[in-house]
Amino acid sequence: MLDVRRFDEATSLLAQLVAAEPESSRAWCLLARAHLGKERYTDALGAANRAVMMDPADEWPHRLASNALVHIGNYADALLAAEQACRLAPGFWQTHVCVAQAALAGHRLDAANAAAARARALAPNEPDVHFLSGKVSLSGGELAEARSHQERALALDPTHSGAMNELGRIRLRRHDPAGAIGHFLSAARVAPEENIYSRNIDVVILRTVSRAIYAFTLIALVLIWVPAATHVTRLPFVIGIGVLSVVTIGCFAALMLRLPRQARLLVRRTIRTPRVAGALALAVGGVAVAFGIVAVTPPQDVPQWFPIAVIITVAARLTAFAALRGAARK
Repeated sequence: MLDVRRFDEATSLLAQLVAAEPESSRAWCLLARAHLGKERYTDALGAANRAVMMDPADEWPHRLASNALVHIGNYADALLAAEQACRLAPGFWQTHVCVAQAALAGHRLDAANAAAARARALAPNEPDVHFLSGKVSLSGGELAEARSHQERALALDPTHSGAMNELGRIRLRRHDPAGAIGHFLSAARVAPEENIYSRNIDVVILRTVSRAIYAFTLIALVLIWVPAATHVTRLPFVIGIGVLSVVTIGCFAALMLRLPRQARLLVRRTIRTPRVAGALALAVGGVAVAFGIVAVTPPQDVPQWFPIAVIITVAARLTAFAALRGAARK
């Protein structure tokens, strides 16, 4: 049941098992694993600690305790538990991966690198070893090395959704949101039960929209400033507005064309949500009002109305960002 992610049923059966055999370390370990699968980390830690009491010489309960402690946020104790597992079973690559995970969570990059290297030496053909090594490399800013590890993990296991997700994160660090979405989408297809992958897609879309709004309003501020400073006629001003609109739409269209069809549907779905659509409407509406003020004002009066146009534009941008932050939290 644990292998097919039926954690609730497994928890119920294992609870009966530990009640019947309270001295069984393996039963407590299995119960801890079931709790981890349902993200009940405090319960998982309790079960793992009971297993440690039953058989302190077994490395597995220490690894399970370390995993639970990482998710709880107690990184120091997580690393101690992982190191204890490693001392008990130094020949198991899993214990070194556990140390690397705990060290990485606690921002101990030196320890994470050393543990990942030992894991690779013990199991060079294990996908999870390269997956973890890639995460460590990415945390250290070694993008090429991180990509190499994740590609190796996928070569060993083409269905490794974690490696696909990490390749998406690497693409983001390379400022390639379209490529990142493609990898996140592949991960979501392979493991639809993992909400983090589809969540990552939404985060990329929201980040891209946020940057587009920032660039759009910044350029708009520059264009609004031009008539006030140079007293140009309305024609160049209108041309500037048109160019800004065309460039913005063109950049968005180019991004959409790079995405696979399913990703385009996700982008449209996200943009149509009330918060995101409202943020875009606020940004565009605020800029339109500011441009309107400058466009209809007589040239000699533009310097007087210019501060109002600026305030409207900045307020529209800040309000749009607030709406997007609300969408991200949601």
